[in-house]
Amino acid sequence: MNKSAATSENYSPSISQSWLTFLESKGGEIVGGQRAIFPQIQQEIPERYIIPCTQEAVICFEGKDVESFLQNQLTCDIKNLEDNRFLFGAYCSPKGRVLTTLRLFPLNGTVYMVCHHSMVTPLLDRLKMFVFRADVTFYTCSDLAVMCLDEHTELGRFPIPSWRQSGPGWPKACYGDSESTQAVQLMVVPVPDAIELIENTEGHIPLLDSDYWNLLQIRHGVVSITSSTTDLFTPQNLNLDLISGVSFTKGCYPGQEIVARLRYLGRVKQRLLRGKLQGDHDLRVGQPVILANATDNKSGVIVNASALAGVTTECLLSVYDFLGTENVYCYKDQPSGFNQAQLRTRVCLNRTQSTLNINHLGVQPVISLSQFLILLCQLVQC
Repeated sequence: MNKSAATSENYSPSISQSWLTFLESKGGEIVGGQRAIFPQIQQEIPERYIIPCTQEAVICFEGKDVESFLQNQLTCDIKNLEDNRFLFGAYCSPKGRVLTTLRLFPLNGTVYMVCHHSMVTPLLDRLKMFVFRADVTFYTCSDLAVMCLDEHTELGRFPIPSWRQSGPGWPKACYGDSESTQAVQLMVVPVPDAIELIENTEGHIPLLDSDYWNLLQIRHGVVSITSSTTDLFTPQNLNLDLISGVSFTKGCYPGQEIVARLRYLGRVKQRLLRGKLQGDHDLRVGQPVILANATDNKSGVIVNASALAGVTTECLLSVYDFLGTENVYCYKDQPSGFNQAQLRTRVCLNRTQSTLNINHLGVQPVISLSQFLILLCQLVQC
């Protein structure tokens, strides 16, 4: 496995050249943002598919102190790591702002992390500051490929060795009965095995653009933080606390005091919504949005967006005016003003959507004695 020590001068590329060459041989083109684009046009996500998630990178963490090290850095509880399952979480700044979202999985005594490729260098540079005497090393794994497959693909049919990670692509809270969501399996395998899998299924299962991975995440309400949106939102602003991305029972981590205070003592004023836009529009990450027919005051910002030919433009927005079951926003597409196209939104969580109430959406009740004691213990631990 290709390794690079944790210094920004010699991080290995987050994607293998042999993987890129193979995708190009299948008609793919690697464009901005390390996205893989294929020539065939899909009107909607088909029943069977393989998506090369080229925008995702894999980081390996090794050493006898790796679990305690990550436990003190991330929002998720490392004790919940399980085989054949991705543990969703985030890494925050001391001010409680999300620097990156991530997925973790254990394999053969090592912990691996999947995150957006644009966050690899700043993430490893920052983690390096906290190693001190801990027995932990980390490096990028460019010879591992990340792929998304439909739920019907039986991996046991293909000659893939035991070294692989596969599991549900989303936390349980993101699955629902809505027809707009699809169960998927995320897989991390060595590049040669990824190539073999695609060749064995060629002609039966189509390759889709990596943008479809982004679309699937949007439809499940799972945000992906990139270099354009890093350090802008608290975990609650991205609904991470609602999809098991934050543990409130573990010890301290950077920003934990702020995140816990918002849960037990504060009021979450900004939440994540899923939006749809009819017609051909160029939504860009970071664009501000306002409520329709309101003054030109910023109500929120577009966090993730997906615009595919023949597919409704969809996005995730982090907004202040989230209490309505359905709101209409306008987005700013030029310096002179806001586009009046209707950007309709709804609550992201599918399974719990019917039971969401004002408390779920962030207007917290008066703190109880037990909650106060839990918060006090967490602060004392820090």
